[in-house]
Amino acid sequence: MPGIDIQHLMRQARKLEKAMADARASLDQIAVEAESGGGLVKVKMDGRCNLLKLEIDAKAIDPADKGMLEDLVTAAVNAGAEKARAAADEHLKKSTGGIQVPGLPY
Repeated sequence: MPGIDIQHLMRQARKLEKAMADARASLDQIAVEAESGGGLVKVKMDGRCNLLKLEIDAKAIDPADKGMLEDLVTAAVNAGAEKARAAADEHLKKSTGGIQVPGLPY
């Protein structure tokens, strides 16, 4: 039975490390959209969960109910972050050939 080829394992580890670095670098190219309040509040986020765009329909702006608008914005941002994390996870999984790397994607 042949021994373990450490050199081969090291080359594979370097390849995986480069693939992960490339995948992380491209997370900002992922874009997801989410909404709340039936589309009254919409967000767009990248794969790093950065908020790229926030749209608020004028119908959602009621000075007498500031709390509702705050809740809608919070819900939309949270939904966007969840979608962004899922998209980033899928992107990184494809980049590593399905290998689970602890501590990713962030």
